[in-house]
Amino acid sequence: MYHPANSPSALFKWVKNLDYLALLRRWWLSVLLLPFVIYKLHQAYWTLRYNIFFSYNYDFPFPINIENLLVRNFLLIVHEAGHTFMGFFGNRTLTILGGSFYEVLLPVIILGYLLLNKFIKGSQLGFYLVGSAWLSVGFYASDAGGRQLPLIGGLGDSAHDWGNLLTSWDLLHYDSTIGIALALVGAACYLAALSVPLCMETYETAKIDLDI
Repeated sequence: MYHPANSPSALFKWVKNLDYLALLRRWWLSVLLLPFVIYKLHQAYWTLRYNIFFSYNYDFPFPINIENLLVRNFLLIVHEAGHTFMGFFGNRTLTILGGSFYEVLLPVIILGYLLLNKFIKGSQLGFYLVGSAWLSVGFYASDAGGRQLPLIGGLGDSAHDWGNLLTSWDLLHYDSTIGIALALVGAACYLAALSVPLCMETYETAKIDLDI
């Protein structure tokens, strides 16, 4: 059924009356993050679908390659620190798991701080960092059966965290499934990073005349 509100003139009027400056203030970071998210998800698809080596030698364009290098090295440092921290408990499983656990935990703590303090744009970056951490862990887990990825310090495949974890848990045959599941969590975090502006409060200005 035709309705005047759906007419081309009404649509034109709506577009004309949009507050483009407000839209820009709200969505500029989502627009900026979008190509980063697209390339990261494309990398994840090629890594988990075709070749595990895309997890570190994917050909990112500039400046995404710079961001990838910085984030990957940051997560690697946190990962190795996690082994050290969890090693104080004296439990082998906790020590092995500590790397991936801290790799995700620290970005989650950062995100939590930003959300609690209502830093909207910072929260978008926080979700993006958490998503990157989950992808990193997902790539590592999916390599558990093959143990093909080179390990830091030239360690042999006997030091492969997820290879040892899934072997001890008798889940090694599910390595690809677990890797994909973890990567999907990362993809959801990326989607959240892009969608944060939808949760921003909006205020409308009104002119009020008071007759006293």
